[in-house]
Order: sequence, then structure tokens, then C-alpha cells
Amino acid sequence: MRNRKIIGLLTVLFTVSALSACSSTSDQLDGKSGIVKDENSKGESDTGTSDPIIYEQEPEYVDENDIISTDDTASIDGISYKIDSYEHTTEFGNRNKDTVAESLKDSYEGNIDENYNLSNGYSYIFVTMTYTNNTDEQVEISRNAGTFYIINDDLERLQVGDPGGIYIDNYWTKGKENEIYHYVLGAGESVTSEVGYIIQDEWMSEDSKYIYYCIEGIDSKTNDTVQKYFKLEL
Repeated sequence: MRNRKIIGLLTVLFTVSALSACSSTSDQLDGKSGIVKDENSKGESDTGTSDPIIYEQEPEYVDENDIISTDDTASIDGISYKIDSYEHTTEFGNRNKDTVAESLKDSYEGNIDENYNLSNGYSYIFVTMTYTNNTDEQVEISRNAGTFYIINDDLERLQVGDPGGIYIDNYWTKGKENEIYHYVLGAGESVTSEVGYIIQDEWMSEDSKYIYYCIEGIDSKTNDTVQKYFKLEL
């Protein structure tokens, strides 16, 4: 996906987002839900006279009690998550260029310079978080598991940003090639990492200066999904 140009990337992001449990569409950013299939696109059974197909998705809402501040610690199934710091910037700074996504420059061509600084309404959010294993067993975590949302006044959540992140300060090299963002924590062990994401100004609500970093997991005792939303001020 990252090998596509930026227009293709955004199309894929919002299409995938509409089909996932942790997502919404670009139409939802205007207060709507669902994706409207192009009028010129017809399915195998279409006769050419049928109306455009509309795929509807129910709005997804946040429990107000799951919204927490950056001073709080989120705990999900024995793993705690604490934001140490975060930065909203267009500058890549002196971060490690060897641990950015390989296709970053191609994906954001025209909006990124040779030093990885962004422009034209794109910006980074770098989150430094400490993950702690509070169990008595070894566990494997994904350090890029967070997802960014905006949350409307009625508590509807709308996904924004580049899911999965485009940067991490240090790779984990003890797993498979696609597990470089993972980490194995022994009982009682902690690790602190900085992960970078990209957002676009037009995805943000004009009257809001907040964005929410969601950590999600499954409670192994109840099998319930647990979500905590760190409230970040941009």
C-alpha cells in the first residue's frame, strides 16, 4: 500500500477504514456514514440501469468513561500504557531515518522533503509511550497498536491518521521481518518507545484542537474489547 502515490494511499486508507471495526470513512468526517460506490461501477449482476450501490456503516460511539488524559495510565489485560510525551510537528528532527517506513518518501511525494519534513497540510504526531507487563508471564506487544480518532460532541468516533505508524525509534529484531514494531516483555518488564504517525489538517475538525490516541485490547477473562482514548491537545 505504501508503494502507491499519496492519492492512492488515502483512498486505500479510507476504504480499509470503512470495513474495519476501528474505523470510519472520509464521508464520516462530514457527519455521514458509509461509502458511496462510484455510479459508473457495476457489479456482475448489474443491468446498467440500477441505482448506485451504497454501503452503510453504523456510527461508532465512545464511552465517555474511556476518555482519559495523558497524565493517566491505561491498563488492558495486564499491560499498562503510559504516554511520557507527544509532539505535533511538521519537522522530522534528528530522529533515526533508518527506522522510517521504506516507502514514506514515495507515498508522500510532493509533501515531504529530503530531510523528511512535511508540508502542504501534513504533519507528524510522535508519541513516546511506556509499556509495562504487569503479569507474571512473558507477553508480546505491538508498539504501534495505537489508532488516532477525532471524537464529536455526540461521542461519535472518526478515524484519522496513518494507521500502524510510519516511524519507530528502534526496531525489534528478534522476531519475523514483519514484527519489527513488536516487543517481548518479561514479567514485570517495561519498554519505552517513540512511534510516529502522519495526519492531514483537512481530516481534523475546524472547531476542535484535540485528537484521541486509542489503545485497544481484549480482556482475556471476559473476552470483551477494551478501549482507552488518550486526549491529546494539538
